[in-house]
Amino acid sequence: MDRRNFLSAFFTKRVRSRLFARPLLIMMLPSAVLFGQLDSGLLPGLASPDAVIDATRQKTMSFDETLPNYMLKQFTARYATDPKSRDREAWKQLDVVTADVVFDHGRESYANVLDNGKRTKDIEQTGAWSQGEFASILKTLLSPASETRFSNRQQVTIVNRPAYRYDFLVDQPHSNWLIRANGEAYKPSYAGGIWIDKETYRVLRIEMATREMPREFPLDTVKSSVDYDFVPIEDHRYLLPVHSEAVSCIQGTSECTRNVIEFRDYKKYGANSSITFEGPAKDK
Repeated sequence: MDRRNFLSAFFTKRVRSRLFARPLLIMMLPSAVLFGQLDSGLLPGLASPDAVIDATRQKTMSFDETLPNYMLKQFTARYATDPKSRDREAWKQLDVVTADVVFDHGRESYANVLDNGKRTKDIEQTGAWSQGEFASILKTLLSPASETRFSNRQQVTIVNRPAYRYDFLVDQPHSNWLIRANGEAYKPSYAGGIWIDKETYRVLRIEMATREMPREFPLDTVKSSVDYDFVPIEDHRYLLPVHSEAVSCIQGTSECTRNVIEFRDYKKYGANSSITFEGPAKDK
């Protein structure tokens, strides 16, 4: 197998890359398959011995029910490792993609997608492109079915808010993080950190990375971080993603791709909302 021929992405992402030429899909299983609104009282034996984790689980599983329909602007800076360097963090920027994103009754759609300011008909043909449901990440991690091991609780401050920080580990037999590359699929063990707001028991940040990837698998590293913050939508404030980063690397090489994503300008979306194309009037 030619290691250079692959695509990289994170969670529910399909991509095309200037550097790589075969499809790769890295995803969490959809939350609708595994979850609903969890009530620890209805799940005997599955409650965590940690009251903070239990409260966070309850808040997370009912997350979608509290949200209005909304729209936002997504900015994605795309990078690849510099081929002249052996350093996996010697990043070379490829481009910046902007898009209008609409969440309408739990469904995600994109419009006005521009690559370096130019309208594009198929963004997946131009480089690594990311889209996904960030609530699924938290729901999967906090689902009792994942048997996530939380440890090393600390009291910290993040985005000027008192918080709890935990290390976590999900072992391979209980993993629902499905990674596909070059027709191969694997559910790896993964570990990371989670920051939980003391006042609301909402997650403020999550970091996660694969562990012990098989040597025969096309990738040896997949990792991500997501930052959440309270953003205003009309007269209310909701805890939603504001920043995300994702990295994946080819097995045994220094070749990696990286997406740095900013989520801005959250607004309520309704029957009277509209999205129009901006930028150049003609495709080039």
